[in-house]
Amino acid sequence: MTLAARNLVGLSAFLSVVISNTAICQSYPEMPPGLGPQPVNRGFMTPQEQKGQVIATVTNSALKQARKNAQKRARTKKPSVAAVRSELAKLFGLRTSASITETSVLLKGGSTESPRLNAAIKKGLAKRVERNFRMFAFQTAPNDTFYKFGLMWGLSNNGSTGGTANVDVDAPEAWTVTEGTPDVVVAVLDTGVSQVHPDLKARLWENPREVPNNNLDDDNNGYIDDVRGWDFIDNDNVPSDQNMHGTHVAGTIAAEKNNSRGVVGVAPGIKIVSLRVLNAQGEGDTAGVMGAIQYAIKLRKAGVNLRVINLSLGGGESTESFKEALVEADRAGILVVAAAGNDTNDNDVKPTYPASYDVPNVISVAAIDSKGLLASFSNYGARSVDVAAPGTFIWSTFPFGFYFFLDGTSMAAPHVSGVAALVYSRNPNLQPAQVVSILRNSVKRISGLEGKMVSPGVVSALNALQLAQ
Repeated sequence: MTLAARNLVGLSAFLSVVISNTAICQSYPEMPPGLGPQPVNRGFMTPQEQKGQVIATVTNSALKQARKNAQKRARTKKPSVAAVRSELAKLFGLRTSASITETSVLLKGGSTESPRLNAAIKKGLAKRVERNFRMFAFQTAPNDTFYKFGLMWGLSNNGSTGGTANVDVDAPEAWTVTEGTPDVVVAVLDTGVSQVHPDLKARLWENPREVPNNNLDDDNNGYIDDVRGWDFIDNDNVPSDQNMHGTHVAGTIAAEKNNSRGVVGVAPGIKIVSLRVLNAQGEGDTAGVMGAIQYAIKLRKAGVNLRVINLSLGGGESTESFKEALVEADRAGILVVAAAGNDTNDNDVKPTYPASYDVPNVISVAAIDSKGLLASFSNYGARSVDVAAPGTFIWSTFPFGFYFFLDGTSMAAPHVSGVAALVYSRNPNLQPAQVVSILRNSVKRISGLEGKMVSPGVVSALNALQLAQ
């Protein structure tokens, strides 16, 4: 049974719970204070100063005196900048000094009311001494309803819903750097993606080289009217979702941000291309997935900035032809994010494919819960599974405008795909193996995951972006 099939829920639960939660999404009032994730950076109305720090505009005489003292102490006519700063701080009776501009310095260990600093001004050492204020990105918390509820713990976890604070992918922190750029495209190889969901329709990639509905292969890639991807099950140009799994995966990657409804994706600024390789029962085959990978490679070679393939699926044995398809994707500059599997299996001993292919551009993802524990169903592997990501009680998009939660490494993988999309938005020159290395080396380590994967921790979008500079 595929990972997609394992994540199916009963139809009665779908109708009763999803419709109920959709109604909540549309009508629930503002969250009570303190519940749910708080914004990382805010535009504060009340100024906040850096305690014990001031900015001093020093006089030329002060600079000359500090330089003279440094020359004398170091017994050289060319003292270091650090030595001059140290002597300048001593003139003001403070600990340290750091240059800001030619005449402005940052002094630590005092305040604007400090008698020492006031005396320094009277002595002609400084023209003025002013407070050093904290500054913030003018960003508010997303107004997407399930995020405001605090239910999207995978993106921001403050422990309010029973989890462990900071066991998340640091999405809001990363958004202060980038929310993703629309030229970055992630291919979702799955059961399809809803083409009309209000949280997804603006995030769906459209083929600029294809004229809609003219029954011609305008871009000469072998697919007629492939405006929004391709359906490899029914062999047509409408890769919509007849299951639910693919839409859920797509929402975790890139659901719309700040549209006052539903959920928000890890990389809400990027685009998604739907490649349907699993049918309504969540089943497909190797040939279909390989065909979709080849389609993604064609888009990349045609100039589409397709950088990530998400594979929240698995099954079968290793084949050289599938491995060669992944190698070709690597050569084309495409990262492949693969779910590790839901069999509580050690992939080192019993490999799960495609996650276990030993190819430089493939990163295998295990699932953790909101407390940072390896999910009860998740596969693992000290050598064959790379990282962990949130994979239990994950709220995301469902077809027909609904929202629901699912469990699975299928839900963990798209968190990593979203982080990778942010990394490529930050640095488009990176090769897939470099991104794999960045994702591995930027995890927030969790002791309970030691020995379970190559990098025992949860992926961090913020840390990854810092390494990607």
